[in-house]
Amino acid sequence: MNTFPEKIYIIRPNIDVQSAESHISLGLMNGFLELNLNCKIVDNIKKINNGNEKIFIIDDLSNYKSKSVLNHAKFLSKKGLIIALWVHWPIYNDSKFYEFHKKLIINNLNSFQIIYGERESISMKKFEELTKRKYITIPNASPGLPKNSIKIKSEDKHKNNFDLVFIGSKMKSKSFLFNNVLPLLRKKNPNLKIGLFGRGFNKRVRISNGIIKFSNKFIKPVSKKLNFFVNKKMKKLNEVISNEREILIYRNSKICINFHENTPEHIIYNLRYFKIPYYGGFQLVDSPLNTSPYFNQEEVIHIDSDDPNIWVNKIIYYLNNPIERTKIQKKGNLRAINCHSYKDRAIKFLNLYSDLFNKT
Repeated sequence: MNTFPEKIYIIRPNIDVQSAESHISLGLMNGFLELNLNCKIVDNIKKINNGNEKIFIIDDLSNYKSKSVLNHAKFLSKKGLIIALWVHWPIYNDSKFYEFHKKLIINNLNSFQIIYGERESISMKKFEELTKRKYITIPNASPGLPKNSIKIKSEDKHKNNFDLVFIGSKMKSKSFLFNNVLPLLRKKNPNLKIGLFGRGFNKRVRISNGIIKFSNKFIKPVSKKLNFFVNKKMKKLNEVISNEREILIYRNSKICINFHENTPEHIIYNLRYFKIPYYGGFQLVDSPLNTSPYFNQEEVIHIDSDDPNIWVNKIIYYLNNPIERTKIQKKGNLRAINCHSYKDRAIKFLNLYSDLFNKT
């Protein structure tokens, strides 16, 4: 019989910043709330001062920047609270807290009952060998549809319709897409309507995110009221596009292109990988693993190649074959709705919690 926690805390500072971490935390919280559980996001584990084994905490290695925070986690763990810790391995060499995080993983994991992350298990084998701890992959997922999703269907299609669209960050680790594939595609098809949205395409998002972080660090200790005001104003400015428009773009565009960061040691299926088909889009994406554990080729088109010509030819093929494209789009949407929401990920956390709770 499953045992559910009375209260769930997700630890996430700077929740108003536009980032994958914020979207994941909010999605997971909504997944728990959809299951009628008491879940709340707080910015520091030290704000949790009491409780028992019926309290479940979901935390992140990046939140540990001092011994006092680690000692508080140890204190809560000794009281019986179950803590899940997101980790990655190896630690990024350029991290300011490289030595502290490395020592935490090697010497202090016994305070955390669940060790998890979105990295695929093949990326964490050395971690498991080093720590003798089991790493649990809890993949990314899609946020749910807003309550007014019926209204969304009637919105202007022309404004939110592209031959090919990318929504996400313009990063150096995705340079193959932006420097090789898209220029070649434009050269061969200069009249295509291409939409690009996200950080790197819009300075407003980057600047407002920086102001939020500055305010949380320097203004909040002096005036919580002023910090709230700054966050509220910047939250409106740092939105890339509204959730409603994002859904419309994915649904109405012919091809939604996705590309993962080129980081072989950290194999991850990103948030967008699940969001595009969940929102009803046709996805064309690279292949972090030879075979995806989440969608097959009849649901999402994976390209396992670093040849831009192969990418461009695939794009052109599916632009010219709308019937085949629609079949794949519908199958991907069905699989995403049935298997890849944050409610599904919340259930996975609850099963892990219940197994631990019933052992004690």
